[in-house]
Amino acid sequence: MKSELKIAIAKGKSFEEELALLEKCGYKIEFRERELSSKLNDIVVWFVKPKDVPVWVESGVADLGIVGEDIIREKEYDVLELIDLKIGRCRFSFAAPENSEIPKSKVIIATKFPNLTRKHAERFFPEYEIVELQGSVEIAPLVGLSHIIADLVSTGRTLKENKLVEIKVLEEFSTYLIANRESFNTKYRQIKEFLQKISKAIDEELTFL
Repeated sequence: MKSELKIAIAKGKSFEEELALLEKCGYKIEFRERELSSKLNDIVVWFVKPKDVPVWVESGVADLGIVGEDIIREKEYDVLELIDLKIGRCRFSFAAPENSEIPKSKVIIATKFPNLTRKHAERFFPEYEIVELQGSVEIAPLVGLSHIIADLVSTGRTLKENKLVEIKVLEEFSTYLIANRESFNTKYRQIKEFLQKISKAIDEELTFL
């Protein structure tokens, strides 16, 4: 008897795309707002907050995870990155108020991603300070909390609504399928089968199986 393949998926901006991709692979997952998981044959899907997905996978609570690359890069989790799912694409950028000048002295940067921001700030600013926020990063320069922001941008609509403009694109991100290292060995056949369905759905050739 097959053991269950446990998958944690991010209940974030790309959630609908993730469910659509799974359905394209033959897994029609029923999602109800108050439910935390759904089971289909030998697969259990857990709906978790985006930042929790790599934690579940790294710990082995979940065998696989579907999560934004930005979250993986922010903390460098010890997981296997199996395949770019080509959904939820976005970019990580510095943005500033329209017609503003970046100070030549210390630049204050508001962000939800302090580690990613630090990596790039070191390249561009001799002196900087990072203000870590959990939400509404776009407001920070408007209320004097920061000079600029470092945030994810997809359509750019939110920036425009807050009279901000991108001043530097730092990285391009997508959504990835990740795996627990031990599970990749102990459940190799199941994961391989799942991966093959995913790769067919996104028309991507697998070279490492």
